[in-house]
Amino acid sequence: MLEIFKLIRLRTIAFTAFTMYAMRYLVVLPVLNKEGFSLQMPERDFSFLVIAVCCLVSAAYVINDYFDTKADRISGSRHVIVGKTISRRTAITLHTLLNVVAVGIAFYLAQSIQHSEIVFLFLIISLILWFYSSRFKKYFIWGNLCVAFLAGLIPLTVITFEIPLLSDVYSDVVVKNHVGFASVFYWTLCFSYLLFFNMLIYEINKDIYSVNGDRAEGITTIPVKWGISATRTLLTGLTILVISSLITFFLWKFSESVLAGIYMVIFLILPYIGYALVIRRKGCMKVQLRLIRTLMVLCMLLSLFVHTTLK
Repeated sequence: MLEIFKLIRLRTIAFTAFTMYAMRYLVVLPVLNKEGFSLQMPERDFSFLVIAVCCLVSAAYVINDYFDTKADRISGSRHVIVGKTISRRTAITLHTLLNVVAVGIAFYLAQSIQHSEIVFLFLIISLILWFYSSRFKKYFIWGNLCVAFLAGLIPLTVITFEIPLLSDVYSDVVVKNHVGFASVFYWTLCFSYLLFFNMLIYEINKDIYSVNGDRAEGITTIPVKWGISATRTLLTGLTILVISSLITFFLWKFSESVLAGIYMVIFLILPYIGYALVIRRKGCMKVQLRLIRTLMVLCMLLSLFVHTTLK
């Protein structure tokens, strides 16, 4: 059972659930309340949505490990589970089961809000994740962008089912007062943007330490094509971009909040600067990856200030 938890990345599932609940209650809810609206998706249905997304994320890791067994053995950067403690057949069965649960829940939710077309989004994401593991990741940059893009969709998933319900319930108010739900989308998009770049940095950073296995398997990652030194320079540039974005975000929405400013500097900007310095050093893989994973959580905790600002 412990190996199963390792395979489906229990820690990543917890982060996914945390992100979705943070978006719902600390971003979407206060934004709606400020404009005179309220959440319409039932709590039970939202919990089902979280489970569906977590299943998709877990299925992605399972199928990725299934195709990466040889590369992981060569690089030695990650503990090999599939083909060693868990059979390849079991891994495929688990991957299929997780996807069936995710799509099944999405179908139920889509029917409940009478927007059955949304279920195709889950089907498409499931297929993209399969092709990513089997093909896309072998192409230069596309694999990293694919993972980062799908990670960035996690906050947006929260409003995928919420906005249709809001539109149905408040249709008369929207037409009469010429208001909409664009502000909810923009706030959520900001967090999707941060998660996208954090995941992109994480994936590129991870590729540095699997370069030998990737090269042997014909996977053209950035370190394989450009070299490790150039990759570290790219990561530094991406980190500077995120820092600049955070400063812009602060000036745009939190410039009057001293507490938010202190949080930004101490818990986000300084750690990002620390990461940019550590990435230049060799042999610090665990420190680098732990830093960027921690920063993902800290970026999501910015939602607390959204809640405080708009409450």
